[in-house]
Amino acid sequence: MGTIPNQSVICKCLDLLPLSDEAFPLFNHRRRLTLVKAVKLLVEAQLNQRADLDEISQALRANRELQQAVGLKSISPSQVVRTLDNLPLEVLQRVWLLLTQQVAQMYPEQGVTGLGKLHLIDSTSLSLPELAGKWAYCSKHSNGVKVHLKLVIADSDTVYPTQVICSTLGVADSEVALDLVVDKDAIHVLDRGYRVYRLYETWLEQGLRFVARIQQNSRTLVLHEREVAPHPPVLRDADVLVSYKNAEKQLVEVQLRLVEYTDEKGRQYRVITNVWDKTAEQISEIYHHRWLIEIFFKWMKQHVSLIHLYSSREKAVWNQIFLALIGYALVLLLRNETDAAQSPWSFLKLLRCYMCQAWNRFLQELQRKPEKFSKGRQKKGKTGRPQTKPKKYKTVKKYANQ
Repeated sequence: MGTIPNQSVICKCLDLLPLSDEAFPLFNHRRRLTLVKAVKLLVEAQLNQRADLDEISQALRANRELQQAVGLKSISPSQVVRTLDNLPLEVLQRVWLLLTQQVAQMYPEQGVTGLGKLHLIDSTSLSLPELAGKWAYCSKHSNGVKVHLKLVIADSDTVYPTQVICSTLGVADSEVALDLVVDKDAIHVLDRGYRVYRLYETWLEQGLRFVARIQQNSRTLVLHEREVAPHPPVLRDADVLVSYKNAEKQLVEVQLRLVEYTDEKGRQYRVITNVWDKTAEQISEIYHHRWLIEIFFKWMKQHVSLIHLYSSREKAVWNQIFLALIGYALVLLLRNETDAAQSPWSFLKLLRCYMCQAWNRFLQELQRKPEKFSKGRQKKGKTGRPQTKPKKYKTVKKYANQ
């Protein structure tokens, strides 16, 4: 990562990108905004939540450190959007994959204590405008794309995606499930969007473990009830049969395990699984971790501006999704390099504040300890008898100064 003490934080961050312009002579022919410069500029825009193309262009002209990191002094918004639309998607996918592999090496012992390796499967949607987004038409009032991904839980504070499939809204979650549920050494956690019994049978035959939520009215034939504690959260633990009709209209039955439980708010859940070596409480805890993927999607939309698309053109949309994922991977790599104790969001906020300052100063701020330890104002007990009736207030009449 380099040892230049006066190197700016933004230079340090963008230098992590495994890219070289010498590898793309055809793309760079007669271009001011070469492939590497474009990727660096657009990744910086994701990390700093640049609102639009004009802000990207203005930030480059105003920021000398960014100019040094990108290798460009100025560029017009129109050139940025044209380049975004022309970037080769396979290159961005390869860059993201290489960075993800580096992140995975930082966490050789993945998983949750007592539960093992958990892979969370889900998708999120991004809306597109009515006219410019017709290429992603779904219904009369809905155009958009989906990001299907597999999220790995590295530790209690860190998650990262290892597989991503982008599609239009018309693609159901279950249609890509076979491409995401592939790891035999992990338990895959899925929501109700993947409730397809044919998939369950396939995973059972392939030795792939899963915990999937089913609807309250989903039919199951109970074969054997296990004893559960008389008090929640676990309400039922049973071996059941689920059935479906195959392509030849023949009835196929699959034997699985059903666990019903309630959460801390009293909401009831029904999950189906082929994991037999965990207790019912552990199964409920495994599914509870599924909410980490919802938090990850929220993190990407709010903190890396994935929800603000710079262009509605098809290729530009796919490219920006992977640029945002690249930005997230860079945050994890820098956080690990600095041994920061902050959460990814707290680390990113500090990174933004020191983006144009020297790397050493950023490290000093990361390691800075609180100067004062205040216990706050100490409350003193009131003397006299305690007040039993609510205090009465009178109407207040005040006028602003003329």
